[in-house]
Amino acid sequence: MGLKSAEFFEGIKEAVNADMVKKVKAVFQWNITQGGNQVAQYTVDLKNGNGEIYDGKAKKKANCTLTVDDDDLMSLVSGELDPMKAFMGGKLKIGGNIMLAQKLTAIFDAAKPQAKL
Repeated sequence: MGLKSAEFFEGIKEAVNADMVKKVKAVFQWNITQGGNQVAQYTVDLKNGNGEIYDGKAKKKANCTLTVDDDDLMSLVSGELDPMKAFMGGKLKIGGNIMLAQKLTAIFDAAKPQAKL
């Protein structure tokens, strides 16, 4: 069973850089679910060095933990699902510093294909 979110996290690895770390300054741990069960875990470290994305639990304490269904994450990334509505509707659960979740747009924007002019 392939997770759509696995492609998302793999795709943004190249976009993570020191500039993004300067802007975000946080470690996000993502708990990905399917059918209500956790099936994967990813860490987006935008606090240390040049940033890093890896499978599994955060090596250093996560500032913000997000739990979301695989399909809902992809809807969030594509813009089909509003993050506030997802949170208020229980589709997105946030632990830790909830205000840091506002900085997720930097991650989502990095996942979108860059238009070539």
